[in-house]
Formats: sequence, structure tokens, C-alpha cells
Amino acid sequence: MRGNFTAAFIGIWVAMAALIVVVITGIGSDRTLSIVNIRQGLDLQGGVSILYEANIPNPTSDDMAAANNLLRSRLDARGYTEATTVQEGTNQIRVDIPGVEDAEAAVSQIGASALLLFVDMHGDVLLTGGNVQRATSGVFPNHVGVPEAQVHLQFDSVGTQLFADATRANVGSPIFIFMDDQELSSPIVNTPILDGTAVISGTFTPESARILADQINQGSLPFTLTDISLNNVGARLGEGALQASVIAGVIGVILLLIFLIFIYRTLGIAANMALILDGTLFLLIISGRGITMSLPGIAGLILSLGMATDANIVIFERIREEIASGKTLRSAIRTGYRRALPAILDSNITTLLAGIVLFYMGTGPIMGFAQMLIIGIILSMFTSLVVGRIAVVCLANMGIIKSHHILSQKQKEALEAANGREVAPDLEERPFVQKRKTYFAISAAIIAVGIVVAVIQTSMGNGPFDLDVEFSGGTSFQVDIGQPFDNSEIEAIVRNVTGESAPQVQAIMGTNEVHIRSTLYTAEARIELRESLIERFNIDEDAISYSTVSAAVSDQMRRDAMLAIVLATAGMLVYITIRFRDIRKGASAVLAQLHDAAVVLCVYVIFRVPLNYAFIAVMLTTIGYSINATIIIFDRIRENRSRLPKIGDESLINISVTQTLRRTLFSTLTSFSVVLLMWIIGVPAIREFTLPIMVGLLFGAYSSVCLSGSAWYMMKRKKKEA
Repeated sequence: MRGNFTAAFIGIWVAMAALIVVVITGIGSDRTLSIVNIRQGLDLQGGVSILYEANIPNPTSDDMAAANNLLRSRLDARGYTEATTVQEGTNQIRVDIPGVEDAEAAVSQIGASALLLFVDMHGDVLLTGGNVQRATSGVFPNHVGVPEAQVHLQFDSVGTQLFADATRANVGSPIFIFMDDQELSSPIVNTPILDGTAVISGTFTPESARILADQINQGSLPFTLTDISLNNVGARLGEGALQASVIAGVIGVILLLIFLIFIYRTLGIAANMALILDGTLFLLIISGRGITMSLPGIAGLILSLGMATDANIVIFERIREEIASGKTLRSAIRTGYRRALPAILDSNITTLLAGIVLFYMGTGPIMGFAQMLIIGIILSMFTSLVVGRIAVVCLANMGIIKSHHILSQKQKEALEAANGREVAPDLEERPFVQKRKTYFAISAAIIAVGIVVAVIQTSMGNGPFDLDVEFSGGTSFQVDIGQPFDNSEIEAIVRNVTGESAPQVQAIMGTNEVHIRSTLYTAEARIELRESLIERFNIDEDAISYSTVSAAVSDQMRRDAMLAIVLATAGMLVYITIRFRDIRKGASAVLAQLHDAAVVLCVYVIFRVPLNYAFIAVMLTTIGYSINATIIIFDRIRENRSRLPKIGDESLINISVTQTLRRTLFSTLTSFSVVLLMWIIGVPAIREFTLPIMVGLLFGAYSSVCLSGSAWYMMKRKKKEA
């Protein structure tokens, strides 16, 4: 029998080794599935920069915004979630796409005008988007006077006649609205519409009505976009950013594996196998599916790696508790996995639901983050609950895992004193609930400091946040240096003039030109930067051109991000409420998330960390860790309530938090150490990215341990008093 387990264990290692070889070398001459084929973002690798220009001289700002949104939606649909689109000047849009091999193909895919068609049930085209003058949305009274969200269409003279003919012929039938072969809407024709003004109504929300109006406007642009320049550009974060991140990540993972062996000894071998397989499969999937790896993607990877580690820690802590109660090793393994399963499923499913909402509702880097998160969560559950369990069972039956390897000295002494009798569960109680006022005061003080600093910065004219060019817009410089140059030297000059810690500086490959994006708006600041570059590189004034740029994070992208986060949070609240049959637990978990988000915002305010694309990923990572730790505690509270029905709520919470404290500390420490190494080794932009994540990790653990249970307790007590 032992030989069978040994063979299975060796088989797992052989399979893992084969997958690792595939990840390193790939398959075939094109090295399919290899890490060398992982698409990297503009911040890590570079890509292609395309400048589009409207074919009319003075398009309106609304038309340019619609064109920008059109390009953004096409990029997302084709998997370029990490691409950026910014308006330059009054009639140009620059699109930067990471990891593109065939730039001409990318131009042909995204550059054509959107094709908006109105089609009847038989597939006949009735009219096109060129006949639509404008689509608007709003809340208007319907035919019985009840306010409802609607979309209003205004057609041109030709469109008015075509739409009149179409509605006469299709009364009682739908007219389908398609853009790029995607169905946007299928309103039913109630009566012929002869005046060129149509109303689309139904089950719209104000937000969904706005989205439909924007989509129709995108397909009815009164101009086309022409690509006027196409360049390959270098990484935004500099050549050393990717190398530093990889080195830090590798060292961090190695330390993580050593830590698990040190803490859990032979059980740690099984955890390491699960984590190695998890990472290998993760790399295979993102390489095979062409998913872009960038800073937001790295945030999703860190969160999923942390959750994979956390699942193993939760299981091992439960096995440890079962052995300490006097169970045999095999019985402890079975019971440990069974009791750990609800907590692991609840925490992972909650975060998975959020990831799915973010993927379908978000745009750009939010989608990139969500893809990484979804893949990571699914893999972590598979490797920890299936592969890890097989490895644990094999090691136990091979005689490698021993009960005394797992217990602390105190637990061994208690077990020996019991002399074969069952040991009562450890009901150590630390006064977390009793000290809640202190914890609340600490949190309030930190947030108050952030508010005060924000007010001071605003009064000084700096604004509460240090907005990066991706959030604020600014100026785009195109500079012909005329000689080979070091990207870091350009960055130093821009930092010195602008005060920005991580300006966007991209070398244009194959030339001596550089593209700079900065938050500079004033003429004086532009002149200062121009003169600094002229003085350093002895170039002519006409070698430098500039134009104003819009924010890469558009108003629509911000709205989409906020809507996605709100819906994801609402989904978490509903799931927790249903799962625990207590809306107060869901509410306290959400309050803990809001607390952690507020603390991370304070970090951005106090330390003037620039707000850019990575900010969204940082906030989502913080929320993910917070909800994960909170659910583990609530699961233990639910379990202890059935095992200890007579104890009060204060003791119930204190005991449950104390029992899960080791898990919370170890899970936080393992993820924190990986991020800390990235902060130590990384370039300035990496440090700005990792600093708020580290704070989010620490306060995610803090709020789960010190605040969430107390918040639930106060809600329960308030209801009793009422």
C-alpha cells in the first residue's frame, strides 16, 4: 500500500517537472506556452504607439470623447485591456498597445469607423449610424407619466425618411441595433415614427441608458480616424523595471516556500507542491491565452498567490487543531479538510464573484486585474483542495508526515497530560471586543490625519491627491534627441522640472526620439523642461514638439470602475448575508472593506503617491484581502456558535478571532514579504505601486481581527436594545 502512495507522490512531481519544462522552453519552434511569450504591458515591455487624427479640422469635444470610447471598447474586445487611449490636442487620439507584433494588423483592427446598423427581423439593413445625428439618455415621463430611463435618437433628413419607412413596415416587430456585429438593443416598434425622433424605452437604468446612448454615438461619428504615425516604443517604467520585479518575485516566492517548511515542517512540503503547481499553471494559462502582464496584472497575481497560500494555511491550522484535540493523523487530515472547506469556499467564491463583476463591468486595466484574479482563484482552489490534499495523504501514508511534527510544545504537553483522552478545544480568549473603542479610535485618527493633510494640500493649491497624467491629463512632448540616450537620464530631467516621481518616458525604438507625458499645464513649466533638454543634449528648439493630452483614465472609465466596484461590493454583501443568514455580518464585512480603502486613500494623500492606473488595482487588492480574512473569522464564529451555544457574543468573537489569529498573521506575513521585496528592489514606480499595497495588507488584517467582529457585535447589541 505504501508503495502506491509513493508512486502517486513521485507521479505528481514528474508531472510538475514536465509542466515547468514547458513553461521555460515552450512547445515547438514558436515556444508556445513559454514564459517568453507572455504579453507584457507598456509599463514593463513597451509596444506600439499609434496616433489617429480626425478627418475634419474641428470636431466637437463630445465627438472626440465618443471616438475615444469607441477605440477603448474595441481594444477591450480584442484583449488589449492594458492599452491606453488619450486625446492629444483637439483632433488627435494616441493609442498605445503593449506587446503588439504586427502593428499594421492592430491598426486595421481598431482604426476603422464603427459600423452601426439598424436591421429588421429578416436581416435587411434599414439604415446606418451615419443617419443618426445624436443619441441622448435621461429620465423622462413615459406614456402614462411615470418617470423612466430612456434613450432618445435624432435622425438627419435622410435618416428621418428611412426610419419612417422602416417603422411603418415593422409595427409590432423589433428593429435590431448592431455595432460591429454586436447587438446593442432590439426595441419593439409600437407606431410609425415620422418626425425623425425616436424613443427607446424598457427596463433601462439611468446608467444602462447612458451606455447605450454612448454606443450609438460611437457608431454615428461624423468623421473617420486616420492613423498618421506608428512607432514602436519602449517600456514606460524603464528597462530595469521588469527585471527588478522578476528578481523580487522569485526571491519572495523562495522565502515563502522556506517559511511554510519552517512553520509546518513536513506539511509544508505539500503546500510547496501546491503553490509551485499553482504558479506553473498560472504562467501556462496567461501565456497560452495571451493575457497581458502589467502592474494591475501583477496586483491580481499577488492577490491570487496570497489566497492560494492562505488556503493551505487555513487547512494546516485546522489539521493542527484536530491533532491537538487527540485525533489520529489520518482522522485529523480528513476532519481538517472538511472543516476548512466552508471557509475556503466562502472566501474564494466571494472574491471570485467580485472578479467576474469587475471583468464584465470594467474596462482597460480593471479587466486585466480581474482576469488575473479569476484565473488565480480557480487555480488556487484546485491546487490547495485537490493536489495539496493528495500530496498530504501520500506523505502521511509514506510515514513522512508525523503528528508530532505539527504540534507546538505546549500542545504536545497538553496531549500527553490527557493520556489518551480527548483534549478540549483551546478556548483562549483575548479581549478584542472589549478594546474596540481603542481600535476604532486608532482608525479614526489615521483617517483624520489623511483628511487634514488633504485639506492643507487643497488650500495650498495642490489638490488632495497627486494626480498622474493618466488621471489629470497634461502635456505630451515628442523630442528628437539626435543621439543615443539613456532613458533614466531623461526621467531624471523630467522629475527635476516637474516634481513627478515617475513620469512617463518612452523611447521610440529604432530612432533617437523619446515620447514624454507629464502633468505640466503651464507655459512656464513647458518652457523650463524644453530648455533643460536643449541645454543637456544641445538640440534645436524645433526638435521638441508638444501638445495637450487628455486623461487616459476617462470620465467613462472612472464611472465604469466605480459602478463595477459598487456592484462587486453589493454582490459580496448579498453572498455573505445569504451564506451566514445575517445581513449584519455582510454589513460589517463591507464596513471593514471601506475602512481599509479609506486608510489606503490616506496613504496616497499623506505620502503624495501619484494616482494612476495602478491605483485602481491597489484598491481592489486591498478589498480582496480584507474580505478574505474577515470571512475566515466569520466562518469560525458560525462554527463556534454551534459548538459553544451558551457563551455570550463577546466571548464568541474573542475566541474565534484568537483561534484564527495565527492564520491571519501567517497569511499576511507571507504576502507582505513578497510585496516588501518588490518595494526594496524595484524602481521608483514599482515602489509607489507596492507601498499602498503593503499598507492595505496590514490594515486588511487589522480590520478583520480588530474591527469586523466588533462591528457585528455592536450591530447585534443595538438591535437587542431596540
